[in-house]
Amino acid sequence: MDLKKNLSFSLLFFLLSIQAKSQLYVGLEGGGSKNYLNTNVSNLLSTEYNPSYGFNIGIPALYKINDWLAVQADPNYMQKNYQLARTDFFQGVYQDNTNTYIQLPLMAHLSFGGKQLKGFLNLGGYGGYWLSADLKGTTPNILNQPAYTNSVSNAQPNNVFDEYTPYSYNEKYQFDNTKDNRIELGLLAGVGMSYEMNNKYLFFGEARYYQSMSDQQKNYQLNQVPRYNETVAISLGCLYNLKGKN
Repeated sequence: MDLKKNLSFSLLFFLLSIQAKSQLYVGLEGGGSKNYLNTNVSNLLSTEYNPSYGFNIGIPALYKINDWLAVQADPNYMQKNYQLARTDFFQGVYQDNTNTYIQLPLMAHLSFGGKQLKGFLNLGGYGGYWLSADLKGTTPNILNQPAYTNSVSNAQPNNVFDEYTPYSYNEKYQFDNTKDNRIELGLLAGVGMSYEMNNKYLFFGEARYYQSMSDQQKNYQLNQVPRYNETVAISLGCLYNLKGKN
């Protein structure tokens, strides 16, 4: 009986000590993103996918358990863009894909260093939803040939636009529920520096890597080539200590 009482008092003391040291921070952050579409293009003629830049904004919330350990949630809005480009004879044909996601990363926040200036490491996972997409690019207009190709019938074209006039487009992508997988799940890791001022304001900068573990497409055909987002994001932000230091 005494052992149970001692264990109960020890557990209560441990929980109270954590509560006394814990602090809750909430703030804002923003920055840029660079996204890579990881896929195989060996079955596509003269085609490559290039990374593209975007932006991200978020509302981070950090629950600090002690000086080195915290739990962080970071709901954010992020662009994961990429470009499809044609090469060789089709040089100049391209499509920019602008994709916006809303995400909820959940992380263990490990910090080290001095009392005010610290380095930190974030490790965890995230879930996201593909909110919208826009397509912008240039493609050959096979229904409209350039006038000069008719006058030089024996000339050998050097580029697809020597045969067809370019057609430019800018439109909103219409999702197909049978093909598009709009739920994205993945892992993340981040590293950064923070500086705490007056036990109230926590300024930070972070570089974070997101690796999607879910295909952008549903399994709708045989021998399907998977497509995964790989995103690097750099953010600056400020957190405000809601509880103060006890």
